[in-house]
Amino acid sequence: MDSGTVATVKVSELKEIPPQFLREVIAIPPQALKCCLADLPPNTGMWTPDAVLWLRDAVINCPEFSLKVIKHDASKGIAHIYLFAPENVPDMDRSINRQIKNADLWKHQKDVFLSVTPSGPSSTKAMGDAASALQLSSGKVEKSFPDSGREPSSAVSTIDMPPPLPLPKPGDLMDIYVSVACHPGHFIVQPWNELNNLYALMEEMILYYSRAEEKPVNIEKNKLYAAKIGDEWYRVIIKGILRNGYLSVYELDYGKHELVSIRKVQPLLDTFRRLPFQAITAQLAGVKNQQWSEEASIVFRNLVEKKPFVAQIQAVNDSINSWDRKIVTFLVDTSLPHVDTWIHDFVSQSLVEFSKGD
Repeated sequence: MDSGTVATVKVSELKEIPPQFLREVIAIPPQALKCCLADLPPNTGMWTPDAVLWLRDAVINCPEFSLKVIKHDASKGIAHIYLFAPENVPDMDRSINRQIKNADLWKHQKDVFLSVTPSGPSSTKAMGDAASALQLSSGKVEKSFPDSGREPSSAVSTIDMPPPLPLPKPGDLMDIYVSVACHPGHFIVQPWNELNNLYALMEEMILYYSRAEEKPVNIEKNKLYAAKIGDEWYRVIIKGILRNGYLSVYELDYGKHELVSIRKVQPLLDTFRRLPFQAITAQLAGVKNQQWSEEASIVFRNLVEKKPFVAQIQAVNDSINSWDRKIVTFLVDTSLPHVDTWIHDFVSQSLVEFSKGD
């Protein structure tokens, strides 16, 4: 009631407030105020995962915000607001509302939910033995990083995109890391065994671009670039060009949507295209496909985001574009000794209760 978070706890973790403190506790009003962004595109229906993740990343990455209340819906207890980063107050064109409204994030894909038996142009590809270092021992996963041994090269390649990441086959097990999560129908995984190579690549990009002279860039949508986000450099694809000198970009290794200044985008050196894109869009297997409620999405996110799992692949939907490839997978939490927790069981038993009202 004070932080606005949703969580699942054991009954044994609930404690009664002692009567002598109850009056003091109830004297303080709940501190969480439920808000929605005002004046967003009409008829959006359910938000796309791209829009949800963009807004969440934009809010999380800023330590504080200012807001302007447009109206208060007392019947629903929701304030309609304009949201500003401190340096953008009161420029309405640079508000979070206008930025997300102008970003190209509102197009729903036809395959929001994948079938476990993909058809049409979809196909499955085998994953090489070197891509999996999974060993199940007493219910515990043992993970190991390969040595990088990679150095930037001055050789120039004619390729436009990195090579495709080998995808697993249905039934395969693989170690993964969940980098971002929207809801059980949309989250991003990365192959655990490639994380060390990705960290090495990012270090090389930081070293190169911190010393390189800035070059003029001809920005085009759906083209690959290097972008500085915070203090680090990422491989990104341009998704939208905003009117205020900002770009909506998609990080192809972490699966995040970001907003960056056009001044922080540079051409991507060919040597940085050699590692396949690491982000793979995923959908949780073993649960009913549905429009997940806000509460269920938050609980699922807290359960899986930024954590390692064993993935048991149920279906694979391949695509020419690496960022459009998707998998349907079970997730197994093996962090506790001798105990395997299947995430879909938890979702089916607990989180679905939040969605009944939707």
